[in-house]
Amino acid sequence: MATSTGTISTSAGPLDVSTLVSQLISAESQSQLTPLTTQASSYNTLISAYGNLKSALSTYQNAIKALTSASFSSQKSSLSNAGTGTNLTTDPFSADINTDSSTKVLAQKIQSAAVPGSKIFNAGDSIAIKVGTGSPTFVTLKANATLAGVRDAINASKAGVSASIVKDGTGDHLVLEANTGGTGNTIKVTSNGSLSDFAYDPSGSTPSTMTQTQAPRDATQAASGAYTVGVSQLAQAQKLSSAGITPGTTFETGLLAIKTGTGSTTVIKPTSNTLAGVRDAINASDAGVNATIVSDGTNDHLVISAKDSGAANTIRITGTDNFSVFSFDPSGAYTSPGVTTGQTYASGSLTLKSGDKSFTINPTGTGSGGAITLNDVMTAINGTTGAGVTASITNDGTKDHLVLTPTGTNPVSLTGTTDYAGLTGGSMGQLMKAQDAKLTIDGVAVTSKSNKVEDAISGVTLNLSKVTTADDNITLNISNDTTGITSAANTFVSAYNSLAKTISSLTAQTPSTTLGTSTSSSPLASESSVQTILSQLRSTMFASVDGGNGISTLSDIGIGFQKDGTLALDATKLSTATTNNFAGIANLFSATDPDTTNTTSSKNGIVTKLQTLMTSLLSDTGLIATKTNGLQASLKINQDRQTAIQTRLSNMKDAYTNQFNQLNVTLASMQATQSYLTQQLANLPKASS
Repeated sequence: MATSTGTISTSAGPLDVSTLVSQLISAESQSQLTPLTTQASSYNTLISAYGNLKSALSTYQNAIKALTSASFSSQKSSLSNAGTGTNLTTDPFSADINTDSSTKVLAQKIQSAAVPGSKIFNAGDSIAIKVGTGSPTFVTLKANATLAGVRDAINASKAGVSASIVKDGTGDHLVLEANTGGTGNTIKVTSNGSLSDFAYDPSGSTPSTMTQTQAPRDATQAASGAYTVGVSQLAQAQKLSSAGITPGTTFETGLLAIKTGTGSTTVIKPTSNTLAGVRDAINASDAGVNATIVSDGTNDHLVISAKDSGAANTIRITGTDNFSVFSFDPSGAYTSPGVTTGQTYASGSLTLKSGDKSFTINPTGTGSGGAITLNDVMTAINGTTGAGVTASITNDGTKDHLVLTPTGTNPVSLTGTTDYAGLTGGSMGQLMKAQDAKLTIDGVAVTSKSNKVEDAISGVTLNLSKVTTADDNITLNISNDTTGITSAANTFVSAYNSLAKTISSLTAQTPSTTLGTSTSSSPLASESSVQTILSQLRSTMFASVDGGNGISTLSDIGIGFQKDGTLALDATKLSTATTNNFAGIANLFSATDPDTTNTTSSKNGIVTKLQTLMTSLLSDTGLIATKTNGLQASLKINQDRQTAIQTRLSNMKDAYTNQFNQLNVTLASMQATQSYLTQQLANLPKASS
């Protein structure tokens, strides 16, 4: 009779092998595997709970990051017009507060004298860099190095500066810029040997070849107050338009040269000879202008606009041959080629074109013998009714020039034949002239190349939109935004309370009301790590901050803990503090110690320190990651042990099955023998009595 060699049991016997083996394995599993699965479930519950805690901390971190220094020092602007009359200007400009560069912190930047590209700095020479009140960082060259090698060595040392190289006509320059801005973070450099030229100490007596190219500056705010502002002119970019060009006209010969403002002259040769090709070539160039084509229904006009507004950004265009129709002088006038003084004109014709109107010019000779002179041409043009052009004559010291100045915005051209051919030429029309914005602030005249006026009032950017009138009397008021600081304080409180409530739910312990029943606990109730986090948060929030002029803690502005562990805000106390010491509140929340390495400094504001704390807690090496990694490692060990036990139980099941199968076979054989013997005994002859 065959027997099982594994988990397959046999029924060839009196024993129920499957049930016996199952009961034995179940008993083994209860004693060995169940404790591990219970433990694994506990680990998974904790890992999930720490994941929820991390999510809550991340949400809190984002809320804290959004509370910038501007949140606690916000200012607002308002306009009022005390003028009289019925035609007062409304909203001639808007004001952005503390958005321009004048209020931003600046880092010091120093630059070396020119260094030849071939210079080698010697191995073993060193340089020491000190930023602010920090300790100096020593950088020693490990091998001979070029200037690039010196730069790389400094950057690798993490000395609190960023090193770079700039090139100019004199050579290469080493530039050091402090990583942290502000007047407290100035750079001091000492060096020796081949690096000695990089020494820098403005307070020392030794001359230095390093010079300061950017002075450090602390962040500031716009000065609160009232400013009387009048706008007499808006800035605009120059815009030109050509005379009408018949659709399909091609430009086979010549070049365009365009110069905008003080920029360099850009020479343009279109690859396509159509007007669209001219437009595209201009737009593809770096000439500082944009070109478009506008149709009047009959003819096309090339319109060229300066990219930047301002009186300095005038456009000069010189066109040769076919491109001469696009010429333009910043004065708006057309100046003819030079004419020899006294030259006369005996034959030919002259046609003046102004906009879409053409005029035949018929000069009357007033020269000797009735000869026509350049002066007669000028007189004839000025006597042409409706021409919209004023003619004049200038002399460059050698030759005379006929000058045509449009009285309007139309393009003007002059076409001459035979003797008059030398006067042929023209100019695009000026639709808009280049001009600066002009305004007065408290009676002081201010000009700006754009309608975005920066630095006229420190910390304030004016966005001009309308010209004011003599009837207007407009005042710009800059004031502290108490509403903004109240909103920021409420956000600060709400963000912490959301976090505190999440932590409370993750650590809650509910005492049992039934005798003999254990307390119900949330997953993190017994986790000391959570209590450590809460302790760090609370101590950070209620630490004292220096420099607040009477405001040094949250309690000074009405923020305090309640019995349930959440924060509460006393609006009345905050309002009083905001009115009496606006700057002190900003300092309390967002002050920053110039020594950025001292993250626990009492010179750091509460939000500043909270941001540092949250970054630490949520980092890859922080408390949450460390705890989670530990739990995951324990879970892995647990899972490995479960796998080993399951393998052992499987092997045990096979062994039990084989043993009981063998026993079943033996018992079945014994039963058969017993039956046989019983039968034989029954068949024995019975003894006679």
